[in-house]
Amino acid sequence: MSPNAARSLRRVLGLALCLAWAFCAYPPTNAEGTFLQGMTPGFQTLMRLGVVGLVPTVLFPLFPSLFVAKRSRRVAAVVVTGLWVAGWLGSSLLAQDASPAIAFAMTAVAGGCVAYFLVRWGLEFCSGDVETAERDFVSVLIVTGVVSVFALEVPGAMLPALLVVMAIAVGMLAFFERGCQPDANVKGERGSLSRGALALSEKQTAASLVPIVLRTALAVTLVSFVWCVFSMRHQTLVVSKTLVFGVGFVLAGVAIRLFLKHSPSVGFAAAARWVLPAMAVGLLLNDSRFPWLLVAACLMLSVAHAAFEMSLRMQVVSFARRHEASRIFCVGWGFAAIMAGAFLGPSLYLALASVVAVDTLHLTLAVLVVLVIVGSLIPLVPDQKPAEREMLAEGASSSEPGDSAAADPARLALLMGVRYGLTNREAEILHMLLEGRSRPYIRDTLYVSISTVDTHVRHIYAKVGVHNKQDLIDLSRACE
Repeated sequence: MSPNAARSLRRVLGLALCLAWAFCAYPPTNAEGTFLQGMTPGFQTLMRLGVVGLVPTVLFPLFPSLFVAKRSRRVAAVVVTGLWVAGWLGSSLLAQDASPAIAFAMTAVAGGCVAYFLVRWGLEFCSGDVETAERDFVSVLIVTGVVSVFALEVPGAMLPALLVVMAIAVGMLAFFERGCQPDANVKGERGSLSRGALALSEKQTAASLVPIVLRTALAVTLVSFVWCVFSMRHQTLVVSKTLVFGVGFVLAGVAIRLFLKHSPSVGFAAAARWVLPAMAVGLLLNDSRFPWLLVAACLMLSVAHAAFEMSLRMQVVSFARRHEASRIFCVGWGFAAIMAGAFLGPSLYLALASVVAVDTLHLTLAVLVVLVIVGSLIPLVPDQKPAEREMLAEGASSSEPGDSAAADPARLALLMGVRYGLTNREAEILHMLLEGRSRPYIRDTLYVSISTVDTHVRHIYAKVGVHNKQDLIDLSRACE
């Protein structure tokens, strides 16, 4: 196995096991996992805050050595794994006999340790090329679903031991990981990752990060609240909700894969425009009298929930990749926004259910109205016009023959476009290929799907008579 393949496998397993552990330890498919039955509403809220690990995640970026320095990373992996196992065993085995303060402390320790590893593996996804990272995110969802179904279908007495094994596995994977390295493909963002400080214009970075954090927190709050509306009404289905939710993880991975390949945009707006309708349809079936329609509703909501949350994680990582010197802040606070939504959604549902006497039908209709309004207000990214060949000619004409800029990709793309009869779009994509741009970069810049990019690349290769990107670069040098 190549080093890159081994690293992809480690980060996929690391992030997937963290997510699966959180899902299995506090399953959102039943009231006991979501609302920690037997506690007062106030203490439930406090316990849920400890479960999601929101406070530690906000503070983690202030201690960058825990994520960057090799020795500190390894020591942190061992210590955090030990605290994780101790906190979980204490909270699960002593929960009934311990005082509320001790129960909260142990739960908060376990939740904070999970949050540490989530941020750590999120930083690992900032390395390497974008296309591999997107593929690995899809694999994370599939592995999470498979592990969750297996773990929750074992006998109840074995679950604590299995969760301990999962926690130790995450710690071992993190111990042997090399760490987040600067991405050589990222241009224009050079800074000191080891310092962990907000460089690259602190105000600009913070100003760009704040809207992402707020939008992410609100989106996850809405998704979590919608899931509570359905899950709390239907405690049992004709099949296990755990199994349905696990299948939903796998289908969410397939959906994101198709989304990445065929969508002209992979931003928040594009993701919301297919996730929100799926949630609305699932809610419409909330009061159905037919058992299998309820199963279909549960499946649609679980797919939407898992896909939207993972899409948001991908967007946080994508933002962090572009701000190399501030990656720890971007990933830490971006993931903290997801945890804030996971905390606020059930908390709002609990407050509404305990304070306001609203029947499920009216609550469902109200949430549907919100989904429709939110979906209609999300702006679409305007399509970008194909660059005309004259624009390439203008950029190329600025260099005189013999200048050092004569090898500029724009000039080479113009020369090859004229010589081989490329279309305007093909010349534009050729320009980016000669700059070394990846397919996801071309997709996001030209607002076309990757399948469309692949089609244009095949046409370019066929017209110029090459079979791969290296041959294309060699031919461009000959044309020069």
